[in-house]
Amino acid sequence: MAAAKSSAELPAPIVHTAPDGKTYVRIRTSLWVDGFRVVKTDPIGGGGQSIQATADPVSVTWNMGESRKRCEDAGSKSGETCNYTYKRSSTGQPSGAYQITATITWNLTWSCDGPACAPTGGDLGAETVTSQPTPLVVSEIQTNTGQ
Repeated sequence: MAAAKSSAELPAPIVHTAPDGKTYVRIRTSLWVDGFRVVKTDPIGGGGQSIQATADPVSVTWNMGESRKRCEDAGSKSGETCNYTYKRSSTGQPSGAYQITATITWNLTWSCDGPACAPTGGDLGAETVTSQPTPLVVSEIQTNTGQ
């Protein structure tokens, strides 16, 4: 089981936002990642058994700079299932941008196929992989009401 688990190559998430690279206070920002997919190892076999590990993505935890947000799926450009609305601009941040990250949590399991398997599977626990920091500028929209 340890060999099957260690051979699982979990992808680092790639962060996307809409608007891309810049957003505004009190405007909904859509969030999504690439890399939120089931990962299976190649079967490792011998002695009448074949063992395989599977990693099922469970959630994405976003560090938005001013707070955290958890989403139950990869999100999308439409922002229907994963979005965030900033309360403060990023003016006071280093380089004037929040450095956002996304962390995918996977549930790892193993399965054994063959007559020599007992038990035939089990839970290997959770694993996480975090994206590289992605800069996101958050500005304020100034309005003039004429008053």
